[in-house]
Amino acid sequence: MNHINGVNASKNQVVYATIGAFDGVHIGHQHLVRSMVKQAQEDSVQSLVVTFHPNPAVLLRSLPLPFYVTTPSEKQSIFHQLGVDFVLDLNFTKKMAGMDPDQFIDMLLNQYSINQLWLGKDFALGKKRSGNLTVLREIGKEKGFSIIDCPHVEDANGKISSSEIRNWIITGNFPPTTRALNRYYSLEGKVIHGDARGKKIGFPTANLKIWEGKLLPTPGVYATWITIDDKILPSVTNVGVRPTFESTDAIPRIEAHILDFDKDIYKKQVQLHFVENIRIEKKFNSINELIDQIQRDARRAEEFLKNVKKQTGLFT
Repeated sequence: MNHINGVNASKNQVVYATIGAFDGVHIGHQHLVRSMVKQAQEDSVQSLVVTFHPNPAVLLRSLPLPFYVTTPSEKQSIFHQLGVDFVLDLNFTKKMAGMDPDQFIDMLLNQYSINQLWLGKDFALGKKRSGNLTVLREIGKEKGFSIIDCPHVEDANGKISSSEIRNWIITGNFPPTTRALNRYYSLEGKVIHGDARGKKIGFPTANLKIWEGKLLPTPGVYATWITIDDKILPSVTNVGVRPTFESTDAIPRIEAHILDFDKDIYKKQVQLHFVENIRIEKKFNSINELIDQIQRDARRAEEFLKNVKKQTGLFT
């Protein structure tokens, strides 16, 4: 798969394409992209995903960080797993937001020969979201491409949405998050030095530095898989400010205790995959009480992980 930063870096290429922010690349997004890729392969045409960073909602509504379900690199990885040939990652600006639909389409057509444009039924682009499917069909008739509209994927509550998934993540509700993403929610970061308190009480932790834009779950303890050097290991992860130690941390720390593991992984890039919420973060009256609870947490995490997929990518 080719990952292209900006239209000027691309080549003139006949493609079937789709456009969207695709934060999370959830099962609705996956259905659309898989359908497009399947048809493109049957027709011996290559496939293109056009996406944006920052997310248009973040820029236009001045939404605060953290916000994102996926980093740009995570999106790229998922599109690769879905079989996409090209990913065009556009720097979204207010100037781009002010384009009329035909201006934006012309910008793409100057680089790609788009034969089909695959979109969700409520898709719209351009100034004031004026480029809905009806408008884009008319533009397509003029410029030589057709619109393929895809139905939404729904759960028991209706259409799967990135905003609903964000709420699940923030509240630490991972079973529905996992189903909606078709994978475990993950945090990726470099292992950095902490204050070694975990090691002193017999539970050394990997302290992760996470991109500030990535959503964190509510403070608590979680059963997680951790990927280190392509190995998937069981772990129990604390997200929070460590109230037992009278911490003054304003931003929650991510600390993973890897079960039955004692190697030095400082400065390594690792990835955490959240499986289940074990408990909320709380303050303990003594270090011994905290140690007893961590032992119980580790046993519960181990039991959870025995009965779930040991996997880091898409499940299907």
